[in-house]
Amino acid sequence: MRQRRTALRFAFRLARAVGAIAWDPTADIELPPRGTRRVRPLTDDEVDRCRSAALWSLEDTRRAAAFALAEATARSSEIAYALVRDVHLEEGRVWLHGGKVTRPRWGQLTPWGIEQMTRRLDDLDGGPDQPIVYSGRKPAEAGQVASCAAVTDVLRRAGLASQPDVRAGSVAGWAGRKILEETGRIDVVAHGLGMASLDRVADIISWDWRSEGPP
Repeated sequence: MRQRRTALRFAFRLARAVGAIAWDPTADIELPPRGTRRVRPLTDDEVDRCRSAALWSLEDTRRAAAFALAEATARSSEIAYALVRDVHLEEGRVWLHGGKVTRPRWGQLTPWGIEQMTRRLDDLDGGPDQPIVYSGRKPAEAGQVASCAAVTDVLRRAGLASQPDVRAGSVAGWAGRKILEETGRIDVVAHGLGMASLDRVADIISWDWRSEGPP
């Protein structure tokens, strides 16, 4: 129910912003708070810092590849399952297998991500079914931990891991926020993040439609 109300509020705010209506009939509707936001998206400057930190060793392509996947909205559980054959460099995208809270989908690699993924694939020689980041036998357990650690290590080297509201999921939050800025549509963000709940998506990207309105 709350998801429907979120969609309606956004639709009316957008219609008013473009001059299609003169009054927002949902403006006075009060909704209960979503709760304390635990994780915030990274800023563009912070992502730049992380990209530099991911390249502290030119011989190590694993952590940069993990961060590139995170920029493509992959969560830790999805990074663990990413294989060489899932990467389509010419199209600039990677197939994400989904997880407990995310759906299978295509993730769009950033230009920086394409460069780092190219370096990583050049380093790997195990064929199309070789994992990109995690090579153990238990991707659902140890793989998620290892993938999260790879992204968190980049955050730590960038000087961000000590902030309580910055975690590995902050990278996907940044990617979702970029989608919102480009499209102005929360449903497109939900599709890009592989999620169904618009309220949960709004939390991940730190978007409060009640105060911010359309981007």
